[in-house]
Amino acid sequence: MELVAPWFLAGLALVPAVFLWGLLAPRGRRVVVGSLLLWKRALGGGPAGKPSARVRVRDPLLWLDAILILLVVLACARPAVPTAAPPEPVATIVLDRTASMGTWTGSEDGRRCDRARAMMTRVLDAAGAAPVRLVLVPDDSNFITAEEMTGAEFRRRFVGTCGFARASGDAMPTAMAETARAPDVPIVFVTDVAPAEPLPGNLYVVATGGESRNAGLARVALREGRLFVSARAAADAVGPYDLHVFDDTARDLVTERAFVSPGETVERNIRLSGPADDGLTVSLMGPSDGFPEDDTAELALGAAGPVRILLVGDAPPSLSRALAAAGDTAVAEAPDGAASPVGETDIVVAYASALSADWKGPAALILPSDGAGPLRPADEEAPAEWRVAAEHLLAEALYLEPPRLASVRRYALGASAELLLGTPDSPLIVTWEAGGARRLAVLFGFDAQTTDWPNRAGFPVFWRRAVEWLVPHESRPAAFRANPLFEPLGVGAESAPDVSTALLGSDEGFQAGAARDDSPAAVEAIRRSIEARRRATFVELWPYLAAAAVVVLVVRALFSR
Repeated sequence: MELVAPWFLAGLALVPAVFLWGLLAPRGRRVVVGSLLLWKRALGGGPAGKPSARVRVRDPLLWLDAILILLVVLACARPAVPTAAPPEPVATIVLDRTASMGTWTGSEDGRRCDRARAMMTRVLDAAGAAPVRLVLVPDDSNFITAEEMTGAEFRRRFVGTCGFARASGDAMPTAMAETARAPDVPIVFVTDVAPAEPLPGNLYVVATGGESRNAGLARVALREGRLFVSARAAADAVGPYDLHVFDDTARDLVTERAFVSPGETVERNIRLSGPADDGLTVSLMGPSDGFPEDDTAELALGAAGPVRILLVGDAPPSLSRALAAAGDTAVAEAPDGAASPVGETDIVVAYASALSADWKGPAALILPSDGAGPLRPADEEAPAEWRVAAEHLLAEALYLEPPRLASVRRYALGASAELLLGTPDSPLIVTWEAGGARRLAVLFGFDAQTTDWPNRAGFPVFWRRAVEWLVPHESRPAAFRANPLFEPLGVGAESAPDVSTALLGSDEGFQAGAARDDSPAAVEAIRRSIEARRRATFVELWPYLAAAAVVVLVVRALFSR
């Protein structure tokens, strides 16, 4: 048993004070007599004696007073019994393992991750055997993962954290997400360059700082038989650097001497001297700069390329976000009436816009004004009924709670239409095929006056399944893809190629900034968190003591009557 507020035990000194007061204080009853002569005769002329101490100690009111004070003091001290319930993690440590953490500092500190390990020593000591949540950004498989372990186990694990996945990225969004997920838990963000923006109160940064000394590839893409290469070198890099392109048999297809020199940024299209049947390796070779992670790019012929979606019309941002989050997609937006680039599009999504007559591929139409395919609009409106056709292939995409939906314009369905949502008299979502390509029509708009569907969790689920239904994975054309350890650049970005792109980690190696050490504040926050988690496992006894004090008070009142 432990006491949460042990300083209240000083009140126990009142217990012997009660007994002392009961023994020494004058005590007597007020008696009304007719004459002091009668009182004197009653005493027989002898001295009036005091009641003995033994009689006073046996007084039950005295003992009830002492017990009452004892119970009140103990209740204020808040005795508690610890339970066997395991405590929650006392802290979260977000560990930046992106490539820039492996950059050599040029001093006896070694790499940035080695210096971060030394800075984290006292933080890990403060955690000790308490459980902590470890978030790796990324892990060895290039994913963001989280696991729980004790502080001592984490310290042993932290020794091997320099084996980085060679990926570009930013760990800061993950750290900010952790602060929102657990605002009452200290978040320790271990990185190299301290963030400049204001941070939440529970986020503590341990940043090594570092200088930028690097040369590397920034972007590599294959464009219809021509190779697009972008590279740059810091002004203080040791160069120049040569460019070599190899095929899958390690045959040297291209050699460019002095491709990039210190302080330069070079973008060049290179015609290959031979076909690249299965893949290409592009390497920038030169003096070692301590950051080889972005010196090589690999392009491999994948089974399927990304789904390229052209969003036509004034669509709400929620639709664009849902399509972009559908998975392996690249979304480009175009104004109403824009021609569909057939060679660069897999799906056209038209929002309150007519579909181009030149487009013969898969399409999704939202709120078609003049009808489309087997759909013909009517003049009247009809009440909307959220009814799913269970036999449809897309039915499972609408398994979540139905959204609110106002009255919608009525459409007449042709024989080739297949109803997915609604009723034959009031269709809401309809599918059909046109020339072997799948089509989908949503017959209501996404404005707030019509529906709250874009604000529901089922909205992106539906569009992910819809993209898979419109363009099945097995029907997608093969394309050269970047090595999955690197981040693909979607269609629609500046100078985006029409086949594939590898956006490499050059920005990682070029990172430079000041150090920051919040470890002293983090240690205090972790200690407070440990104490809070420890107390959270207690079962406090003060309510029972308070109830007992009330009972004693009632008993004393009955005795004193």
